[in-house]
Amino acid sequence: MQTPQPQNEGSRLDSLRSYRILETSSEPVYDDIVHLAALICDAPVAVIAFIDEQRVWFKAKIGLELDEIPRAGSFCAYAILQSDVLIVPDPSSDERFMSGLLVKQIGIQFYAAISLMTDDSLALGTLAVMDRVPHLMTAEQSDSLHILARRVMRELKLRRTREGQSTEQGLHLASTRQPSATILLVEDNANLRNLLQRTLEGVGFSVFSAADGAEALRLYHQAHHRIDLVVSDIVMPELNGIELADRILADRPETKFLFITGFGDEFSLHGLMKYGATVLEKPFLPSQLVRKVEDTLHMGQESTGTQG
Repeated sequence: MQTPQPQNEGSRLDSLRSYRILETSSEPVYDDIVHLAALICDAPVAVIAFIDEQRVWFKAKIGLELDEIPRAGSFCAYAILQSDVLIVPDPSSDERFMSGLLVKQIGIQFYAAISLMTDDSLALGTLAVMDRVPHLMTAEQSDSLHILARRVMRELKLRRTREGQSTEQGLHLASTRQPSATILLVEDNANLRNLLQRTLEGVGFSVFSAADGAEALRLYHQAHHRIDLVVSDIVMPELNGIELADRILADRPETKFLFITGFGDEFSLHGLMKYGATVLEKPFLPSQLVRKVEDTLHMGQESTGTQG
């Protein structure tokens, strides 16, 4: 079966080349996005893929060893034909994909992807998640793929803008942030916890990391005089984020909190405000976490302490 092409294929390829992304090395921001996509969609495989004339090239990937695959018969070749999420629940019985490399050799049995779309509606590639067993996709997970795809395009635009800058200027800009705060990070998902810890330490913060509220409380009692901010997921086993905040604030009312909350959390954002906390809603990128942490730390230093 011949693989279809978008009607604007020529313009699409010109636009892809203008971003000069093909064959570039791994970059943390794109690696972080595929890790988040895999976590949010509960899928073992996630990729950021760009499609040229003959191939699908993976800029970032998790759970897949291949660097590229043929465009013909690929999932991505069909995903870029539509603006909404393409979901393929049973590719082994779909004549479009049953002979594709990912199905025959890798054993992919579920695929979902959203196009990476420019402002003028040119699809450069896809953000995709995959599984080797049948898989379901919720509306919230589909919405998250939309959000993360927009973040990929934003990073691509920023990358293209920065391309003309000198290495020294880039290093200077990267070194202007000199945080000196200590953070207690509380997150029960090990992959996400490690990702967030690496992000915060990467910009200079000192981080104590805990897998649940009970462990966080023990760390707090050991080093409470050093902790400037608690970054905590709300829904956790043993001791949730709200209970943790109650315990810590009873001992040290001036402690600052940043709560991480998800789609299904039963705690209202308004209710969280009584803790004097800021809130970061999932899904979010590591860069958004850093910005929110810095905003929370600065609250009270430049104002009278009112929360927004």
